[in-house]
Amino acid sequence: MTTVERYRPPQLDLHSDAPSSPRRPHSSSNSIARSIPPAVPSPPRLFTTTSPPRKPHIITEPSPNFKMAAEESSQWHFTEEEVLSAPSIMDGLSPQEERCRRAKGVNFIIQAGILLKLPQLTLATAAVFFQRFYMRKSMVPEKMGVHHYNIAATALFLATKTEENCRKTKEIVIAVAKVAQKNASLIIDDQSKEYWRWRDSILLYEEIMLELLTFDVVLQSPYTILYDQLQKLQIEDNKPLRNVAWAFLNDSCLTTLSLRLPAKDIAIGAIYFAAKFLGDTIPDDENGHPWWELLGGEPGKIVRAVAVLSEFWSDNPLKRTENPYGESASSGDDLDRTRRRGSDGSSMAASSPDAPSTNGAEPRTEPPSSPIKRKNGDENGGPVEEPVPKRLKSEEASQ
Repeated sequence: MTTVERYRPPQLDLHSDAPSSPRRPHSSSNSIARSIPPAVPSPPRLFTTTSPPRKPHIITEPSPNFKMAAEESSQWHFTEEEVLSAPSIMDGLSPQEERCRRAKGVNFIIQAGILLKLPQLTLATAAVFFQRFYMRKSMVPEKMGVHHYNIAATALFLATKTEENCRKTKEIVIAVAKVAQKNASLIIDDQSKEYWRWRDSILLYEEIMLELLTFDVVLQSPYTILYDQLQKLQIEDNKPLRNVAWAFLNDSCLTTLSLRLPAKDIAIGAIYFAAKFLGDTIPDDENGHPWWELLGGEPGKIVRAVAVLSEFWSDNPLKRTENPYGESASSGDDLDRTRRRGSDGSSMAASSPDAPSTNGAEPRTEPPSSPIKRKNGDENGGPVEEPVPKRLKSEEASQ
């Protein structure tokens, strides 16, 4: 097989007077290399399905500790001066009138919730939405405000969604229309003007409420915290104390207490008021510390929670005949009286396993001014003569 040699031009010797430099050998590869542009970066290698992917090189930076809005919610905690500077008060309403309208709005939510058979946690959430809304909007219609009944209906509609206790829009509209007319047996036609007025109002103010609430609709419920705290104190079986504490939380929805204190402090205040109202004591922890320190409470906030409700019921905006907070002025000494130290062997009658049964009836409680004595003796140490039941007296007389 023959080979073809590469053509080489003939070398011509050209004589020149200029000094000649040493001739470098000609290299065809160098000339070609000078004409080739620099190489581009190679593309990343394609991974097959069988090869494990490479871990990308990520520069880790320390990230801040983020908290949920429900855990922090500092934007919804106000001082007493800020509460007294609400938009409605700045528009001319007196603090008493503003407090009265807030209570009427929450009462509107409760009455409509009863017709819809909603749980108390949903009604409490709606009350918090209602209270927060009027910290950023006035309730004076003459000053471009919104009537409190319209916002109460909207807060209830929004709470049924956030608490996942949804009701049909038609059912909610009919319920709020009945409460507004103060006639629970009223028949509301879904084609009437009253129905469509309430429906349009709820759907309109829902967007405004979400905007003013900054879509912060995840709340911590003091009801849930209360049950956890009772379990931590090991007094969850004390039914009278549990019922009084639950009633305290129900009454707190009518006030601005949710704007002044976190849910945890409200629950601790409910336990304190229940123990004081019943004349009971709560045992200290194993180290001898007060029960509120075990729950992470502060004496100032606990007493303040009861003081807010006492001030509210002193005004009595709903014109109720009973006032359970009339003689419940609280102080640090009253809080200390709810302690049961380790040396005290007395126990709460309701939490004792040998306590007499009430056969489903509510136990009779005495007013706060005369706490129930749990020991078998009077203040001077002498024995107390227990009264004879009337039934036994009648039997002895018949014999």
